[in-house]
Amino acid sequence: MVKVEEAEILFNNYSKELYTIKDPSNPPSFDEIAEKIKLYLTEEQYNAEIANRKFQIPKLVSKQINKSIEVQVVKLEEQSKNDDGPIDYLYTTTFKVYDENSSEIDEKEGELTISTINNELKIDRDWSRGVKIDGLDSGL
Repeated sequence: MVKVEEAEILFNNYSKELYTIKDPSNPPSFDEIAEKIKLYLTEEQYNAEIANRKFQIPKLVSKQINKSIEVQVVKLEEQSKNDDGPIDYLYTTTFKVYDENSSEIDEKEGELTISTINNELKIDRDWSRGVKIDGLDSGL
């Protein structure tokens, strides 16, 4: 049985690795981000995110708006549960988008599926509506 707290820890760690950009002028590379988040995803989800270049979006957004991005909070709400299978969640991720002159808080909502693979929790699916930052539809 997966506890919501365990799923939140997994998703929080994944989100921080994927979305945190401390220095927009020197963001982590696609390969660096891909390597860090690989351990949080099923192989199928990892390959899908590589194919659609999802790892590049935070870096591109950060560079374009010249602001840092930091994950503040993730919240999961369980939607469906199967005793021996995946669990579906609705999620909200809160981001701080900032530079030395300004700071704003943005939210991203989506759906998430977490499965247990070889006794480890893995993200099986991550779908979101994206985030609108300062008039920029970022797709984060």
